[in-house]
Amino acid sequence: MPKLVLKDCYIVVNGVNFSDHVSSVEVSLSKDEVETTNFSGSGRERVAGLKDDKFSITFQQDFAAANVDATLYPLYNNETEFTVEVRPTSAAVSVTNPKYTGTCILLEYTALGGDVGDLSEIEVEFPAQRSGIARATS
Repeated sequence: MPKLVLKDCYIVVNGVNFSDHVSSVEVSLSKDEVETTNFSGSGRERVAGLKDDKFSITFQQDFAAANVDATLYPLYNNETEFTVEVRPTSAAVSVTNPKYTGTCILLEYTALGGDVGDLSEIEVEFPAQRSGIARATS
């Protein structure tokens, strides 16, 4: 099986395709660790607790209408829940191109960042609400 080189990720936030404005993406799936150690064992025991999934995306900032800031600031300011979808490529969803989706909320937003002469990039985390991030292959 070939290795994957990310060159064509598909990233949609609140219905807006930002694939051409993203330089980095990460889908993190995580569960709380709940310790259940008791006197009958000789070592620690644990079970999986609540999900704490998130999308981490680095955007190339753009203040034009219908672009990065025009989409993200209202989501932050209005405390609105929205959907995020990420796929390894822009091809159709399949076993070899799964989509990861979640209902998210934006709790922190750095609207502008960068050094003199650099491309303005902002790192944004989208924590998934309730049921976490789902994976689909069709």
